[in-house]
Amino acid sequence: MADSRVATGLGLAMLVCVVPALAWAIAALLPVDHGGAFETTYAAALPAARAPDLAAGLGLVVAGGLAATQPRTRRLGVLALLAGLAWFGADLEGAENAHALLRSLGAVVAPLTLVFVFHLALAVPDGRLRSRAARVAIIAAYALVVLLTVARALLRDPLLDLYCWRNCTDNSFLVHADAGIASALGNLLLWSSLAIALGLVAFAWRRLLRATGPGRRALLPLLGPALLVGASEATYAITLLLTPLEDPDQSGFAAIFLARSLSYTLLALGLAWSLLRVARARARLARLASDLGEAPRPGKLRETLAAALGDPGMEVLYPRSGWSRLIDADGRPADPPGPDRAVARIARAGRPLALVLHDPALVNEPELARALGSAAKLSVENEALRAEAMAQLHALQASRTRIVETADAARRRLERDLHDGAQQRLLALSYDLRLARAGAADDDDRELVSILDTAADETEVALEAVRELAHGIYPAILTEAGLGPALETLADEAPLPVELGDPPTERAAPGVERTAYVVVDEAIGDAARRGATWLRVGVRREAGRLVVALEDDGAPRSERLVHLLDRVGALGGFLDARDTTLRAEIPCE
Repeated sequence: MADSRVATGLGLAMLVCVVPALAWAIAALLPVDHGGAFETTYAAALPAARAPDLAAGLGLVVAGGLAATQPRTRRLGVLALLAGLAWFGADLEGAENAHALLRSLGAVVAPLTLVFVFHLALAVPDGRLRSRAARVAIIAAYALVVLLTVARALLRDPLLDLYCWRNCTDNSFLVHADAGIASALGNLLLWSSLAIALGLVAFAWRRLLRATGPGRRALLPLLGPALLVGASEATYAITLLLTPLEDPDQSGFAAIFLARSLSYTLLALGLAWSLLRVARARARLARLASDLGEAPRPGKLRETLAAALGDPGMEVLYPRSGWSRLIDADGRPADPPGPDRAVARIARAGRPLALVLHDPALVNEPELARALGSAAKLSVENEALRAEAMAQLHALQASRTRIVETADAARRRLERDLHDGAQQRLLALSYDLRLARAGAADDDDRELVSILDTAADETEVALEAVRELAHGIYPAILTEAGLGPALETLADEAPLPVELGDPPTERAAPGVERTAYVVVDEAIGDAARRGATWLRVGVRREAGRLVVALEDDGAPRSERLVHLLDRVGALGGFLDARDTTLRAEIPCE
């Protein structure tokens, strides 16, 4: 009810603005017999300019009034309506049959037309200025143009103005005539208009270049004509700076006026087209609420939203512990949204559910939040729970991976300690025993020689055991040479013939190579225990994974190989163990 009353009130306000504007615009543009006097408007001087002049001003007034009735385009509509009224300021200034006060007022408001359009372009698509630079530029433009226009009106005596042509008799705001200062203020006003026009061109061009594909298509109906407005107004200001006496009978001034009229008319049409696009977007949002109420497939919320809004770059993030920590639909950590993305916060009963990151040119945040009603929010909540479960699964996966990596690191340290510590000490002890035996043999002490021989033999046995233990804990060749040479060594030492294919020469991550090595090592021992007489091993890369495939001729497998299942699963891989075959897929990333 409240929205309906607001819309009705805005509609009445539009009529209040449009009807008087239409009345005095038609009166100002009707041909008047001036008795051969100098024509004071383009519409009066050029019959072909009357329709474009009327279309530009009334187009902005009507389109702006309609846009003002819609919540999303309300501010843009007000700016377009004001720009349309200000457009007729020049016609009102030159309307010789109008009251002197109205003609003086027309001279004051006419320069604001470009400022209103500049404000409208910076506020596209929803009327909000999103950057501090834009706010500063708008405030500076309004302040500069208003200050120069008012000061000029207070000091300009039309009778002393050598270059006047619209109104050379009336200035109801004159306080003190000073032709020199008034002329200087007029030139400053032209330079200011040139700067604003060029700023409008630069901003509109930059905004279109930086927009996404869908965003550019949504912005083009307004920013495209705004580019033309800026270019035509800049040309108009430069021409007046070079030729101060404006003469509509000159082809140059006439062409510029027609170009200006066309650009403003296109801006009005662009605003009308944007209203239709907003209506279609509202209809899509209504359908979106229905689609989400039917609960899309798990993990497909982003695709459903993107398809409904026509924004393929849309993202849906889910908060953990408030809005500070974010995850995506797969449960992976996500960065906070950047300044170029609009953010709609979706909550249920005061509890944050999701952030919808979208192109601000396509839909605004309040409309999207309203579209996601109670039924839709239930789907969003389900997606948030799924994302949280995925995040916990990733955390568990990472924990398992860290456990495996920690165990491998401990094995490497133990292997290094055995090789560089115990093994070296046993070698030194064996050397010392040989020296002692040689001394005992020289002294012909047979009993001591026998004891030292026994000690040397035990030392050799212990040294061999340490070598085997160190080799089994973590093969150094795997770290130094890679998976291929390590598997070849493993095949040479296997208790049964092993047919080894050509493993990939490209190195993988240490954890991946270690896991593949362990799979082959365990498979060799398992095949031998089942009485196999041969084992075939194949290792290859396939779609970002390292695939290890093994086959033997032994008895059917009875063990589950839980150790291998855990180890491969810790890296996010997959292990399939059948009767006489085994296949492991290990992600290489």
